[in-house]
Amino acid sequence: MGLISAFNAARSGMSTSSRWAETVSTNIANANNASYARRETQITTTGQGAAQVSEITRAVDSALDALYRTEAGRTSKQDAIATGLETYTSLLGDTESTDTVLTRLTDFQNSLSLLAVAPADTALQRATVGDAQELAQALNRAGNNLSAARDSAEETIASDVAAVNSSLAKISDLSERLASPTQSAEAQLSLRDELGAELDALSEKMDFTTRTDAQGRIELFTSGGTALITGGEVEPLSFDPDTGMLSAGGVDITPGVPGKRGISEGSLSGQIALFNTVLPEMEAQLDEVARALIEGMVDADASLAPGDAGLFTDAGAALTIPFAPGLASRIAVNDDVVPENGGALWRIRDGLGAVTAGAAGDNTQVTAFVDALNGAMTFDGNLGLGEEMSLSSYVSTLIASQNTTRANAETSAESLAAGAIAVQSSRLSFMGVNVDDELQQLTLIQQSYGANAQALSTVSEMIDTLLAAV
Repeated sequence: MGLISAFNAARSGMSTSSRWAETVSTNIANANNASYARRETQITTTGQGAAQVSEITRAVDSALDALYRTEAGRTSKQDAIATGLETYTSLLGDTESTDTVLTRLTDFQNSLSLLAVAPADTALQRATVGDAQELAQALNRAGNNLSAARDSAEETIASDVAAVNSSLAKISDLSERLASPTQSAEAQLSLRDELGAELDALSEKMDFTTRTDAQGRIELFTSGGTALITGGEVEPLSFDPDTGMLSAGGVDITPGVPGKRGISEGSLSGQIALFNTVLPEMEAQLDEVARALIEGMVDADASLAPGDAGLFTDAGAALTIPFAPGLASRIAVNDDVVPENGGALWRIRDGLGAVTAGAAGDNTQVTAFVDALNGAMTFDGNLGLGEEMSLSSYVSTLIASQNTTRANAETSAESLAAGAIAVQSSRLSFMGVNVDDELQQLTLIQQSYGANAQALSTVSEMIDTLLAAV
């Protein structure tokens, strides 16, 4: 190798070491930045033996990225369902709780049984009416809590839709900037970090697929194939609470709807499942308890004329079929048996349609009420809790079933979160910065720089010696 070639090789080696050092320094500075992908300096050698930086790349694994985003979306969906049901199921209690619809029903049944033994006892009459009121109030609280949970789900859906639309706009902008030929290599690396962070955030809201178009822009689609970003254009999401439909650019992408090219994972999917399916079904099951209670007491009350309201009412009126959803929130004890509202306690003994008090020791009507509650009732089998059983058995089944729904979502969320954490750990070990490794590279850089500096100094001395000899 000639002196000039050696000189150029040493100079290029020092320049390459300098750029390598810059990359390592940047990595160390971003060691705690979760959205930063480690930079790697790619060094090649020219035909003349000179070292040069061919490219600076990001350490990424697209397969791990996709897997993590999938697991994050699945976790977020189950977590949204579990969290959305937490307050309601806490109020609902379980079959072992001491203050639930079931315990209030049991208290009412026990009071009726005692009243059947001593129908003339005014204190027992008052206690029975009081237990009936507490039962109605327990159903009211549960129904109101379900309604509040659905309102909360609607608010969260609106928030998630706004967040998704904002994220889609950012992703589209970043994609356009990445495709621009005016961006420097370092700027493109930073933009890809930002893009990766936005895609990670979006995956918690909804599932999606990506591809790159001919201009190098990112295109996004729902997991079902509906376009979200194509040709640089964003198809914004919207949600109609009246129909429960989620759409993207006017295309129905509602999760859980067969035949739709929609989404299936993410917190948005979980909240819509709550709003459209889970909470309405729970409300219908709870309303079925209220309906059976109202109708059971009407059917057992021989004092009533057709169309009269019985012991329990729909907000003070007789129940009509079909009834509006939310019956559990409206069920109330008939004022005709509440002294404070102008009623008379003896009607709990003689029937709600009685005009005058009957024989003090006659327990016929009270016994009919007891038999109605203890006997088999018919329920809507489409709600999945059974068709014929006692009211207490139905309530017990309802409590167990609805708690199981929340518990299953919570267990799934915990299990999926563990999987997502494991994938993220592998992902970060691949793309993250290991400071020890970077410091070892700095040692190599120092040695390389020193060797090239020594070579440059030696060549310079040789050239000086030759010039002095001329």
